[in-house]
Amino acid sequence: MSPKSLVLLAIALGCGLVASIAISQVIDSNSKNQVAVETTPIYVALQNINLGDPVDDSMVSLQEWPKDKVPTGAITSWEDIEDRRPRTAIFAGEPLLDGKFLERGQTQDPISSIPEGMRLKTVSVDARKSAAGLLSPGDRVDVQIFVHRNEREKIPRPFTKIILQNIRVFAVDQTVQRSADGTEARTVAKTVSLVVTPPQANRITTAENLGEISLIPRHPDDDQIVDDSEQDADFLLGPSDANSRRKEQGTLSQNDDDGVDGFDESKVVNTIPHWQMKIIFPNEVSIREFNGETGEPVYEGASGSYSSVGSSGDTPTGGVAGDALGGAVDPDSVDLDDIDVDADFPIDLKR
Repeated sequence: MSPKSLVLLAIALGCGLVASIAISQVIDSNSKNQVAVETTPIYVALQNINLGDPVDDSMVSLQEWPKDKVPTGAITSWEDIEDRRPRTAIFAGEPLLDGKFLERGQTQDPISSIPEGMRLKTVSVDARKSAAGLLSPGDRVDVQIFVHRNEREKIPRPFTKIILQNIRVFAVDQTVQRSADGTEARTVAKTVSLVVTPPQANRITTAENLGEISLIPRHPDDDQIVDDSEQDADFLLGPSDANSRRKEQGTLSQNDDDGVDGFDESKVVNTIPHWQMKIIFPNEVSIREFNGETGEPVYEGASGSYSSVGSSGDTPTGGVAGDALGGAVDPDSVDLDDIDVDADFPIDLKR
């Protein structure tokens, strides 16, 4: 090997030695400055545990958690779990908390889960009134009522109205909670229990005896209060409504102008019908037609004459044929006895 190669090899070895020494010093410095994290052993679920199921040691594990990350009420001793059943579903990886377990020997009591100040109101449902069996405990619904015409109750016409919004489903039949693994069977419920205030419970009871109740599911994160005005047959036969893909996909914000309920009103042509007015002259009674949008008289033909009921020479109902403004009717040819004048009209034209 040439002397030049030996020199280069020596330089390379020297540089590598210096680099390795520097790296080891940095590592030693970081290890000395690192503060030891204090931990606490707590029990964590190794699998999903359903509400009310007995817990054994194969379902849980004692793990070290940073002391400042341990949740309040975390269980640290097996004696605190033994012979106790969960009052709610527990998911894999979740710390076991004392508040999620019933007392020893206690079975699940759904009534004790009702929030303070609230009440439980159960309504009868079928597939049509409960989203075809898609409802589960924890879902949120609007309560809708349909009322039939009832003259005895002074209800002159049938109507539909939303009476409560954003109500939580407490139980479907006797199921008060979803299973931890989400495999609960879908069946058409006969009853659904709702968490409501006392006044809301009274409202539902009145609605049950007055009409038919339906439960309308809503997205669990949708807290918006919608228009709850009643809708009757006149509304049903009015302009049609529509949704938009943007709203169905959840990409439409409340500030976007996409029409009412996702309906682009700019694309709707509202046709206002023409309206008529009966005009009584001393020698003529004529019915004139006006444009519903502009209020201007409606002309007929190229001559520019006004149209009236009985146009094209026909005699208008309750009136006499003739030009609308010009009075092109011979006064001597008009028989006032043939003129139909309202009884309460203040002028007696037949004198």
